[in-house]
Amino acid sequence: MSAVVKTITPFINKEMLMKALDFVGCKYTINGNSIITERIDSSGNQTFILINGRYQIQHYNHESFLQFSENKTRKPLNLFLQDVEREYNRIYAEKLAELERIRQEQLAEQERIRLEEEMKRIEQERIAYVEKQKQTIIQKAKEQGYSVQEKKVNNKIKLILHRNTY
Repeated sequence: MSAVVKTITPFINKEMLMKALDFVGCKYTINGNSIITERIDSSGNQTFILINGRYQIQHYNHESFLQFSENKTRKPLNLFLQDVEREYNRIYAEKLAELERIRQEQLAEQERIRLEEEMKRIEQERIAYVEKQKQTIIQKAKEQGYSVQEKKVNNKIKLILHRNTY
């Protein structure tokens, strides 16, 4: 009797499934959307086939063949699938953690850029305010008959007002 075995974990990512098979030591070959394992049953190799967006293992279960062909070193299908599921879930969790780390780095970079832009904006506002104040002082001084000389001392603007009186 042929059966498609469903697992609790949907194997939806081919690369992760192949990594899980590698980790449990199961050799395989790829044929289109099928992953043909080295595991053999009465109809041939057990194969992961893409069905409805997930990989499911196709397995032929014939009692007399299994009794005749099973050896002590080969794991039963249920234990094999448990191992593959465990590794697939581990690989999946690592991939999610890596993607989250990358997302956090991108968010941190975006926040750093936003803060730099905010600092530039604030500095430009300060410079504009200082320039406006300076122009206001110069205008008032000239209205009162002063001549204005500008000097920079220790990164500060110093306005020197002169008025000639006779």
